[in-house]
Amino acid sequence: MTAPNSLTKYYNDLTSATLERTLTKITDNFFDALPILKVMRAKGKFVDHSGGTMITMPLEYAENDTAEWIGRGSNVSIVDNQKFTTVKYDWKFLSGSVVRYMVDEQMNKSEPQIFNLVEKNIKNLEKTLQKKVNTALMGDGSTDSNKLEGFKKYISATPTDTVGGISASTYSWWENQHTSMTGDDHTVYLIDNMRTMYDDCSGDNGEMDTPQMLVTTKAVKNWYEDEALDSHYYTQSNDMADLGIKGCAFKGAPILFTAGCDTGYMYFINFDYFELAYDPSMWMKSTPWKAAQDNLEQAMQVVSQANLVCSNRKNQGLLSGIDT
Repeated sequence: MTAPNSLTKYYNDLTSATLERTLTKITDNFFDALPILKVMRAKGKFVDHSGGTMITMPLEYAENDTAEWIGRGSNVSIVDNQKFTTVKYDWKFLSGSVVRYMVDEQMNKSEPQIFNLVEKNIKNLEKTLQKKVNTALMGDGSTDSNKLEGFKKYISATPTDTVGGISASTYSWWENQHTSMTGDDHTVYLIDNMRTMYDDCSGDNGEMDTPQMLVTTKAVKNWYEDEALDSHYYTQSNDMADLGIKGCAFKGAPILFTAGCDTGYMYFINFDYFELAYDPSMWMKSTPWKAAQDNLEQAMQVVSQANLVCSNRKNQGLLSGIDT
């Protein structure tokens, strides 16, 4: 007969080995289950920022003042001007526990039963972490300072707020684009406002620096499809199809909907200026199994260190108040 302490060690070894084998799979599933993260990963925006107490990014906000047309005998200035600053973001930590109960272990002693129990616990944690990240991605982190700061933080209905230690009310180049459609009939103004916002987010570079994805609610996406079909403006997204994601597009930019998006919002996102910063040494990192002090249970945690960060808000946009 297997001694209780031997059975516990057996569980520990098997569960740890199972977890180690599935961590990579969990990461893949993590991105595959969330279309926005799947696109960011495909674009190389899952970026190693290991080291440091904060996430720092250089931010270019001015042109080189020495650049001028010259003629014969002209002087070329060597007086440099400040063109860069640094934007700083906090690290965020997401964690969850897998708990094993002594009674369950006693009732599931065979290896297939153990494996099945372990798989179910890990899968449950994986789905829960996915849901947490999906919700946080479309938020601003204001309800919980420990939360990942999502797109709403950087693409705001109050564009003059302070983000990353820089006040957009002082530096207008740090404001995102925003238009309120409150009181406007979406059947009349939605596509026109989408076109204007798309162009505003493209800045002075036209087709060179355009939004790469639009994120909204299911209702607004369906309204767009209705109006686009009527006006022959409807297109499919080839980029999304290549990633196995079905959806319509606007000017080639795929439109996705998510339950985490605020009612009446539509985000215009340029991923060239977003990164999901993470520390590889603390990504889906598991702790050893630990015995509880006051009962016979065993617990271990999985923790990840990351945050969504932005280096350019001017090329991001938001339509708010759609049909409100």
